[in-house]
Amino acid sequence: MAEDMNERARLLGALGGDIISIFPRLQKEVTEPHEDLVQITRSESELLRVVLLDPGSTVSQIAEAIAQHRSNTSTRIASLVAKGLLEKRAVEGDGREVRVFPTRRASVNLAGFQRIWADILSEVTTATTEEIEVAARVLDEIASRIALWRAGVDADGTGA
Repeated sequence: MAEDMNERARLLGALGGDIISIFPRLQKEVTEPHEDLVQITRSESELLRVVLLDPGSTVSQIAEAIAQHRSNTSTRIASLVAKGLLEKRAVEGDGREVRVFPTRRASVNLAGFQRIWADILSEVTTATTEEIEVAARVLDEIASRIALWRAGVDADGTGA
């Protein structure tokens, strides 16, 4: 049992290292011009990911999720609104609070970058579709749990 846990820890550590080495190459694509796609900064891409995963978040919730000051988050949201990727809607009954939503253009933009990332990754892997499905499920679970953890929620759904 202890050997299995050690092997699991070793594999997860290696996976983390691999993610870190792959991430800059894929994220670089969102910061470079591509025909019919909106170019965004690295920090805007992180913020946009949060809103795509949790539409209707408040500015404070987004700031907390990406570990930024609210004022910096507001500036980045304004930039993404100007680029047509986000929209702000006032909360009914409280005109001071706004919720942030991705636009249709944000979804189209993400799909475009996913095609670019697929092209890059397809050139460097020999994995089968089934192997990629398993990897995608594991990475999705990890990303979802990390998002919850950053928002202060334990894996069981309670506060951290």
